Amino acid sequence: MATEAGGAIGRLIQELGKLPGIGPKTAERLTHHLLAADRATVLALADALRAIKENVHLCKQCFNLTEGELCGLCGNAQRDASLICVVEQPRELAALERAATQIIHLQPASPDGYALRGASLINRKQFDKAAQDIRQAIDVAPQSAVGYVQLGNLKLVLKQYGEAEKAYQQGLDHDSNSSDALSGLMNTYLAQKQPDKAVAAAKAAIAKSPNSSAFYDLLGTALFNNKQDMNGAEAALLKSAELNKNNSDALLKLGQVQAAKGSADDAIATYQRSLKDNPHEASFYILMGELYESKQNWEKAKESYQKALEIQADNPLASNNLAYAMLESGGNVDVALSLAQTARRGMPDSPNAADTLGWVYYQKGAYKSAIDLFQEALKLAEKNKAPDDATVHYHLGMAYERTDQRALARQHLERVLKLNPNYSRAADVRKLLSQLRS
Repeated sequence: MATEAGGAIGRLIQELGKLPGIGPKTAERLTHHLLAADRATVLALADALRAIKENVHLCKQCFNLTEGELCGLCGNAQRDASLICVVEQPRELAALERAATQIIHLQPASPDGYALRGASLINRKQFDKAAQDIRQAIDVAPQSAVGYVQLGNLKLVLKQYGEAEKAYQQGLDHDSNSSDALSGLMNTYLAQKQPDKAVAAAKAAIAKSPNSSAFYDLLGTALFNNKQDMNGAEAALLKSAELNKNNSDALLKLGQVQAAKGSADDAIATYQRSLKDNPHEASFYILMGELYESKQNWEKAKESYQKALEIQADNPLASNNLAYAMLESGGNVDVALSLAQTARRGMPDSPNAADTLGWVYYQKGAYKSAIDLFQEALKLAEKNKAPDDATVHYHLGMAYERTDQRALARQHLERVLKLNPNYSRAADVRKLLSQLRS
């Protein structure tokens, strides 16, 4: 098909051709594909492109990509604060350092490039070089919190807690609204098992910056995870959400606190309201689905997980949960198999993903494969130091019974009742145990 060299079509071909790996021919094919697509598809793409430039930026603490001031890891006061900048491959660290060096060349008076390269060097355990970059970040911008925060990160990794506390406090002194400095300070206290000091630090920061949604988020997180103060956590997270209705982290945790208090309906209502302001946040649908599961409302649970997958088609958690919900409600086993396989690929270290895929194989009569996966789920749970799960033992006991391994079946079914005498299928477990003993 011939293409006009100028006008809107020519401009699009030219712009697409600037992307890495896209030559003139490919740019032209993509242009004609977009011309043939429906209006909604093209506008959705345009909206997504605009959104990443307007909303996505670097996390102030670890320089990961995020839509908030802090990424989900750095904004979590319960996280392992010694993990500052995590990448999977050495070549990614090299790429990170090259990007940081480029920032330094382009903006030598900015602390960001030095701090980013310092974060990479910390991850490579090149602490002396990291210290040099961090010192440079402080020297070029002594009134910025950025360098002091990265200095705190370095000292925290080295377990020099007093030095870390001092550095983070300096960051807050230079910028009373620095949530990354407060998060680092709180994590320093939590690493020393001093949750009261972490909470006090959050309250002190809020007294100076009472309109910071991020500070109330950090306070609520610490009260929930480290103090088990449900009412205090709920109040702090409500305030955080009131100050910023787009703070999805605070809203997600608010629902979790409400669910932990036994108010599943309140949590569901929170997520439904949150979706009006954050319609593209898949996590709201996933957590809402889990709440419907707890109420044994499988249809609503499936609907929620499907909504999450409409937003993020390969989300492994939504795939896993939808697969399980389908199995529990008599859904298509082959569709559940595909979803469970997606979940297992995306979450290879998840006991739940292994268990769900095993349960699919059980439903299809592949008991040996099911047993292997249930055993893997138990090993992963032990490796991850997760609580022993009655459901995995129930599934494993059922699979052993199907393969006529009666002693092993009894062992795992008895374990179900020991872990949870009120297990949802306790009556079925007791009936099967009675048959196995007779």
